[in-house]
Amino acid sequence: MTCVDDQFAVTCPYCGEEVEIYVEPDVHGTFVQDCEVCCNPWRVRVQREDGERYVSVDRADGSE
Repeated sequence: MTCVDDQFAVTCPYCGEEVEIYVEPDVHGTFVQDCEVCCNPWRVRVQREDGERYVSVDRADGSE
């Protein structure tokens, strides 16, 4: 997804809304965060590749 500093634009896998989330610079791996629009839980994955950070979100309600 796109990044502006530590802000990432992601699309909610439940409601389809594009939401900007903040991910602290030292965070990597996986964590759970709720969508600020529909309140459903996301599994947020933060990966590093060639010095860049990439963030993706998937459902985290057991239906995945």
